[in-house]
Amino acid sequence: MDISFVYNKKEFKLNFEEAQSGHLQITVNKKKYDVSVEFFSGEEMLLKIGSRVYDVIVNQNSNSYNVCMKGKSIKVDKASPFQTIRNSFGSTRRMDVKTSMPGRVVELLLREGDNVKEGSPVLVLEAMKMQNEIKSPRKGRIKSIYPKAGDSVEAGAVLFSVE
Repeated sequence: MDISFVYNKKEFKLNFEEAQSGHLQITVNKKKYDVSVEFFSGEEMLLKIGSRVYDVIVNQNSNSYNVCMKGKSIKVDKASPFQTIRNSFGSTRRMDVKTSMPGRVVELLLREGDNVKEGSPVLVLEAMKMQNEIKSPRKGRIKSIYPKAGDSVEAGAVLFSVE
């Protein structure tokens, strides 16, 4: 099984292969590790890598993983297939940003024609009683913002375009 994720703006590609029952061979960017795995629940596992043992808890949502280990927690973003292709072939001229769930646009932070930095918030979307800043996936200029403040949007709706 292959997965990709983004951490500190760098993409990592992992390959998992079952070596034998309870053992995996994990390849991270061409470096191989033999790992013994014991699952306690769907989220908690005990990993043995060489002579070291790690208790790891992994929570996930549609956009990221939260990995807790040794009292520290890190968030890693899932790389979408589009991000992987874009990183391989270069950026496209225009990028549409869509919502993954229905919600209501609370506030527009930028206007059409504004310049935006990668990771800068463009609008605030309220979904499931939480307000989320929807950020630009890349640097560029806001080509279009489709909803207005107060508009309701369905899952999959295009929120804005960056070029």
